[in-house]
Amino acid sequence: MDEFDKLLYQGAAQLPPDAARPSPEPPRPWKKPMDRVCLGLALITVTLDFLYLDVILPAVGTVLLWLGLRALRRENGAFRFAYICATLYAALRFAGIVALATPLDHWLAEAVGTEWQTLTGAVPLHAVVRAGVLQLLLALAAAGLWRGLKGVFRKAGQPPKAGSAGAAAIMVFLLFPLACVGLTGWLLVGPLLLIWALLLRSLFKLSRSLDEAGYALSPAPARVSDGGAAALWLCTALAAVIILPLCFARLPVRAETPVYGPSDGQSSLRARLTELGFPEDLLAELSDGDVARFEGAYGVTMKGYRGSGNYPDGIPDITLAEVPVADETYGFRMVYLARLEWDCMDDSHLHFYTEGLRVQPDYHGAFASLDCMEGRLEWEEDGVFHTAPLDLRVNGWLDYTADFSLPAHPDGGRVTGWLFWSGVPSRPTVPYIFNASITCAHRITPWVYPYELASDGVLQNGPGALFPPRNWRTFQDVITCHAAPEGEYTAIG
Repeated sequence: MDEFDKLLYQGAAQLPPDAARPSPEPPRPWKKPMDRVCLGLALITVTLDFLYLDVILPAVGTVLLWLGLRALRRENGAFRFAYICATLYAALRFAGIVALATPLDHWLAEAVGTEWQTLTGAVPLHAVVRAGVLQLLLALAAAGLWRGLKGVFRKAGQPPKAGSAGAAAIMVFLLFPLACVGLTGWLLVGPLLLIWALLLRSLFKLSRSLDEAGYALSPAPARVSDGGAAALWLCTALAAVIILPLCFARLPVRAETPVYGPSDGQSSLRARLTELGFPEDLLAELSDGDVARFEGAYGVTMKGYRGSGNYPDGIPDITLAEVPVADETYGFRMVYLARLEWDCMDDSHLHFYTEGLRVQPDYHGAFASLDCMEGRLEWEEDGVFHTAPLDLRVNGWLDYTADFSLPAHPDGGRVTGWLFWSGVPSRPTVPYIFNASITCAHRITPWVYPYELASDGVLQNGPGALFPPRNWRTFQDVITCHAAPEGEYTAIG
């Protein structure tokens, strides 16, 4: 050790202990709550629509915003108002998570029965209203934050520097009408995202300005720690997302035990239908009321009778009967019967989930009018015969859909479905050919989030679609039908 090193060593030993250590960083009490608020706003308003990030990111952002405002709520009335709005926002957000995990969202859509048209398509009106209330609460929370920050700067004797918070409140408010229009495309959305990022960056910097102004912050006391509150909120939301869809994997089956009265004297009509080519075993399954639909029949065409098709697992065997009948007013009308048979013994564990049907009885407008379609399920359980109605809903022009579940334990594993409809041809004097279709959907997974029914688009996005349904197996049977007046009708099946 040379003389210079010795002098340095001796000088260091004479320094006070604190001088040998770097000075600690000054406390920044505003940093944590403001960082949480800014990150929460970022995660809520900018989401990614894959890997369920559209659910995860807003959930995390909601709890961060709430925690940040919870720490500030005792500083002034504006912060307290923002905290109340954030609490209501979190509650409504959780209610939305629960609704999307259950059929409740679909029931609301049916109850409201109105859609909001955007540039990207129709959206259920109740979803638009819910999104509007959420966005309003978020804008009010941001406005409360802005007013609260202005009050804090004034109290610290500093000029207000909360313009970015006010601009953020305005931006949050304006995002809702833009979403209602259906604004898409990076050329339009990109500049808005850039402006939003700059506003949040400026808001981040406000915490440093408050700390430099010397305004001390004493976080409001809370009975539950930040980590405990965040874990409770996120775990409850996660449990709702994971458990509730499993609880509603099946729809209720409204089983009824029918009581049939004496025959209505349809023996002659049954004999006539058998003579025309209607299968006797199929005819034996029909009640007298069903057979009466074919009064005046002069022809029968059968499509896909009894296992003639190669259907995937979970898809019913489809049979169609086409019967022209004489009509005093129109000359003739066409009566149709579709029989669907599910084999629940194959892949029986999958039949605890939901099914879907879509029937398009007239592709090209060949009928002047069509009667409302009727449908039901039939099965035996413990030797007792049961039926359940199929709730067929009309979607647009001549497009019927139904969502249902099959009974859990039918005798022999067989469930039969029946569909009936009839129509008057638009050209009752000219023979012609037209097309109809029956599309079936069979859900193959117990967990789906958001909760999904086949009528939500699965039946429209069926076989051959560019993006086939992920949680469903679908099959479409397109049927060529023939309409002709008596004397000119010949079976083409």
